[in-house]
Amino acid sequence: MAGRKQHFIPQALQRGFGVAKGKKTQVYVFRKGLEPYHSSTEGVAAQRDFYSEPSDEQSLDDKITTYERTVLAPAVAALREAPAGPIDSHVAAAVVVHLSIRSAFLRGSFSAAATEMLDHFADAMRSDQTARALLEVDSLKAESTLVKLIGEEILSQFGAVPESVRNALAKLVHFRAREKFPQMFPDLVAMLLQQLGMLLENIPELIVSGHSKALDSDMAPALRVERLKTMNWQIVEAGPPIHFVLPDCLAVGSKTSDFQKLEPYSLLNDDELAGVVMPVCSSKVLVGCLSNPELDVASLNRSFAQCSLDFFISSQADAQTAEAAQFIGSTVSKYVDCLVEKQAFVAPDRNASESPETEGWAQEPVKVPIKFEPSSRKNGKAQAAVRSLMNAPELQVGLRTVEAIVVADNIVRSLHQRGVALNDYTAQVVRLGTCHTTETSDGVSCQLFITTEAVKLVAKNHPLARAAAALIRHQAGRAVYYATVVAKIPKEALQRQRPLLEAVGLRIAHFFCSHYFGGRLSGIGRSSDEEFAATDGLYSQTLAGCVQGVTSARLHFIEHRDVDVALGQALGHVEQLLCATANACATTGGEVDRWKASKSVETLRALSLGDWFDLFALDLERFFDSRERLAGDNDLVLLGSHIERVLWSFGIVLSTPTPEQIWMDVLADEQLENTRLMLMA
Repeated sequence: MAGRKQHFIPQALQRGFGVAKGKKTQVYVFRKGLEPYHSSTEGVAAQRDFYSEPSDEQSLDDKITTYERTVLAPAVAALREAPAGPIDSHVAAAVVVHLSIRSAFLRGSFSAAATEMLDHFADAMRSDQTARALLEVDSLKAESTLVKLIGEEILSQFGAVPESVRNALAKLVHFRAREKFPQMFPDLVAMLLQQLGMLLENIPELIVSGHSKALDSDMAPALRVERLKTMNWQIVEAGPPIHFVLPDCLAVGSKTSDFQKLEPYSLLNDDELAGVVMPVCSSKVLVGCLSNPELDVASLNRSFAQCSLDFFISSQADAQTAEAAQFIGSTVSKYVDCLVEKQAFVAPDRNASESPETEGWAQEPVKVPIKFEPSSRKNGKAQAAVRSLMNAPELQVGLRTVEAIVVADNIVRSLHQRGVALNDYTAQVVRLGTCHTTETSDGVSCQLFITTEAVKLVAKNHPLARAAAALIRHQAGRAVYYATVVAKIPKEALQRQRPLLEAVGLRIAHFFCSHYFGGRLSGIGRSSDEEFAATDGLYSQTLAGCVQGVTSARLHFIEHRDVDVALGQALGHVEQLLCATANACATTGGEVDRWKASKSVETLRALSLGDWFDLFALDLERFFDSRERLAGDNDLVLLGSHIERVLWSFGIVLSTPTPEQIWMDVLADEQLENTRLMLMA
């Protein structure tokens, strides 16, 4: 039976870094933040019951002791006595792997990383915005935590119903969870923080248990050994005044053959490794490399210190070694910080700048040609008024995509003359101005159309000039949206083949997102109570028309079963509703609470869309705030999914029998009522 004081760095290895005094070997131990001390190897790198407690049966420590006596000690002795030059790769690989995985360094590093991650997790859970990111509440990906949980629960409860019904129900539940998350958050965070506290207390025990089981299973994991056996190994020797220290991680690795950046070997993946270094005594290091190593032996002690977690062992306590000791733990600390930084748990900082609308945009004014139609309307004062409005810094990135600003008495006629086909709905939409886009090989080209009347109001400083100016700048703000999306989202992502329903959602999302950007960048600032009341009135009128239109589309389908006509009508009115809602959200600049007591939101609540309004505003604001960090189309796809959410409140459920098709199902009146109750619960 082995003793209870169990060495996680064998004395057979430690003795190469000390001075023999009788039957014992004395070494210097440099601990992080402490003065070095002199000690016998019997008391260094040892801990009571580190591997296992005493047992009548063969314990893990018994197995390690046997392995050490029969395999490890002879191998270490052979490496230490070998002359400088090539060495057997099998022996080298087995020694490096075994010593690295048995050490306390591995437990300590994993414990530090796990503790830091859980602390960061706990901090993230104290904000509903960071918690949303952490729990992947707003992800539609099949592998996201919430989507998987909902899918599994739906399958277990409704496994007998058709897949299309289960998919629709899963979407509905996910959307409802997103809408209700702010209300659920306080109870959820209390429960999770309690669980985290318990987990933090148990981390050391869990890591010890896992480490012991891994060692008991394999003293030198074959896959790691095989990877190291592919390297060319050699002993590199150095004479005085150079001496090597033994780090508590035992071996360090490099991702490049020049060994410029060394990290603890046990924290690197096998496929990352280009080279490995392990000291075997104070005058020799074991070096493995896939090519010819470029090793600066004079700088190794500092790297060994940096890669240590708590301490290193040395044969000397000179000034250079003491200086190196100041860096103990720095590499592991960076490793843990990197793990934390990879987690996107940080919510956007709403207070990062006093002028969030202008942050990050191009500042140099762009001179875009201004065309008046008819040309007789052109005058210097009107042109100067438009130019002044377009000089705002936050608009410049969009204006770089604008070919011309067209000032017209009749925008519909101007578009017709340019070959743009408009139906009754789109003609109504562009009447007061538009940002007309054309795809080019370089991205998107825009033309801004604004009314002569709006320009006159601004030029004459009319009482309505503020509203007219906002209307003009709105179109330039939409150009900013298209410029930002084209610049930030890879073209292959936007143009890839996707299911028809997702493609339709993306097209409509582009449209209402551009209007949200236009509203946020219109320069109107915080609207007065009178302006807000006027906006509420206009929004209410638009909602009433959209509600009537979608309801009519539903009734048309019930009566005629004509999917194409009914679906076209429904999508057209939902697009109008989403665009109007995006504009409404933008008018308050993110202050969505101003809408709480409005007539418009009362109408939405009656349709089971009250909570949805808040979520839609949140999604839009988050998308707007992330404009400088866009890398893909996930947020746009998420915004496009709001189309289905609105249609559920009218008893319309869309599905995709094939990627090229959209099918429309309509709920009976009783089912519609039950669905609305569920969406308001």
